[in-house]
Amino acid sequence: MKNIFKQIISDFHMTDVKKWNKRDIEIPINTGKIISVIWPRRSWKSYLLFNIINYLTSSWIDKTNIVYINFEDERINISWENLQIIIDAYLELYNDKKLNNIYFFFDEIQNIFGWEKFIRRIYDTISQNIFITWSNAKLLSKEISTSLRWRSLSFEVLPLSFKEFLEFSWFTDINIYSSLWKANIINLQKEYITWWWFPEIISFKKDLKIKTLQEYFDVMLYNDIIERYKIKDVSLLKNFVKSLLQTTTKEYSINKIWNQLKSLWFKFDKNSLYDFLEYLDTIYFWKSVSKFDHALSKQTLKKFYLFDNWFLNAISFNFSDNYWKLLENTVFIELYRKYSENIFFLKNWNETDFVINNKENYIYQVCYDLNIDNYDREINWCITAMNKFNVLKSYLITFEQEKDIKIDWKTIKVIPYYKWVLEN
Repeated sequence: MKNIFKQIISDFHMTDVKKWNKRDIEIPINTGKIISVIWPRRSWKSYLLFNIINYLTSSWIDKTNIVYINFEDERINISWENLQIIIDAYLELYNDKKLNNIYFFFDEIQNIFGWEKFIRRIYDTISQNIFITWSNAKLLSKEISTSLRWRSLSFEVLPLSFKEFLEFSWFTDINIYSSLWKANIINLQKEYITWWWFPEIISFKKDLKIKTLQEYFDVMLYNDIIERYKIKDVSLLKNFVKSLLQTTTKEYSINKIWNQLKSLWFKFDKNSLYDFLEYLDTIYFWKSVSKFDHALSKQTLKKFYLFDNWFLNAISFNFSDNYWKLLENTVFIELYRKYSENIFFLKNWNETDFVINNKENYIYQVCYDLNIDNYDREINWCITAMNKFNVLKSYLITFEQEKDIKIDWKTIKVIPYYKWVLEN
């Protein structure tokens, strides 16, 4: 195994690290803390790490002072008790190096059970320049800090924002206020909410995009759930996922899905579905939003959102039927990017899509196309929420419509998605 690590370390030092577009998130360096980064698999995580490595090498850090190990490399078959082999392999290659000056990058280290003991020892005795990454949402920042005994700083990195999508598509000089740019940016917005944040497929043609998404969907299910959790009834899992996808942006009920699957002659314990939900949560598949209530015990009604629109498109390509759903889901993820766990929906006799209950309250309604059939309903729902939370301004996010609606002292800002995200 030592020779395998020698080869991995040497190959990395002999290979040029490609430079990629810079992400908006800033990952700090030389903090004296372990930097832990968690992200979905499809967020191009390796390239964020490589950009950090490029920054180090451009700042007069010799590349041989950097150790990068990807624990998804099929050649690595090791338990945590033997991880010292990495250090031994490096020292046999570079016996004149001072280890306290070495930068360690350990990618997908959660694949090694007991990894935290090794990382704590390196931090305490060898080097404090440690970056660790994983794509498992169960390792939340609080759990990571506990595992590393508060030696770490944690960062959650989501896939591309709309602004980043434009930069990766080489549209960096867009004027969102120019009528000459409107048709272009509307088309880019449609591209974004349809295919969303998956950087690799930005330049692909439609057929290749569809094929790539379908393959990623299958890999995600098989590698990250079926193999990891040893799922025996694959057909049950796939049908459960399809049922969940049908509830995107809506309230969901495990009991209802359970009855649907039973009607298809599946035989299983209902607790299996709760297990599936947890597994899907660990791979950044979904997130729930609770109905707002001051009493936590009454926040039981939940709506279902996806962390990536391409999950929905991976099994259904009826885009004309899904655009309104794709837009609402896209708005949710942008809100999650900003507010994390403080997002709710409001429902009594009416419904408001998103309420941010933070130090200040914010109201967001999503309507793909505000028209004569839904105008009164959407406006009344905004006003009701504004009255409940005593706020004077709310946002009604559309695909391309824009205007301000003033009622008494209150303002409903009707705004297209692209302008909302790029202005704020």
